[in-house]
Amino acid sequence: MQHNFKNWSIYSLGDHAIVFALAAKMDVAILKKLNHLNAFITAKKINGILDIIPSYHTLTLVYDISTFLSHTENASEQLQLFSDKLLKEFENTFTDEKELHDHFENNLIKVPVCYENIFALDIENICNQIKLSRAEIIQIHTAKIYDVYSIGFLPGFTYMGMVDEKINIARHPTPRNEVPAGSVGIAGFQTGIYPINCPGGWQIIGKTPWKIFDPHPSKLAKFKVGDRIQFYSISTTEFNKLNEYA
Repeated sequence: MQHNFKNWSIYSLGDHAIVFALAAKMDVAILKKLNHLNAFITAKKINGILDIIPSYHTLTLVYDISTFLSHTENASEQLQLFSDKLLKEFENTFTDEKELHDHFENNLIKVPVCYENIFALDIENICNQIKLSRAEIIQIHTAKIYDVYSIGFLPGFTYMGMVDEKINIARHPTPRNEVPAGSVGIAGFQTGIYPINCPGGWQIIGKTPWKIFDPHPSKLAKFKVGDRIQFYSISTTEFNKLNEYA
């Protein structure tokens, strides 16, 4: 199944999921519309939907075939009717673009980061490459409010944008064998936080004392797609007081 509905593309992902897609780019307007669709579908509590996964320009619905589809022989037709009806209801309910824009404006999360050398593994090299001081890099990185576009790669890994072009720097050509959990990095126009100790190629400029992923079912990921993040600088003393990894 693959078809278009207004500005949306809709297609099947295997035999257990439907993808609703907008233009393939990082755009905060697209992100807000997807989050609004996510909230709209969640509120409907549709029988058979197992999971809803937002990411960049897509929203994926994972379903249980046995309860979601009444007859597998005409599954494609059923899915098309379902997705067209769902999007028509959504578009008719939320026609005001300002309403879509404003809906997610108040979930700002301020995240502490220590940018000292002990945690900022690449900041000196970045200073040399882009000809800015450490203080300038920290000021630029903390001045922006970032939108969470995707959670992935590892449980809780947070992809955020857009990084100011002044500190836009490519990832390492060869990844490190291990990046410490909590490390804050830059890769192109994105910034992110490593949830666990793992290999990684992003340019590391600091570390948050917050544990952004906890496998306990009541905790899990600290952030979700659609959150707005602003970093603020802390000292090593403050880091040690707030350290959730200790």
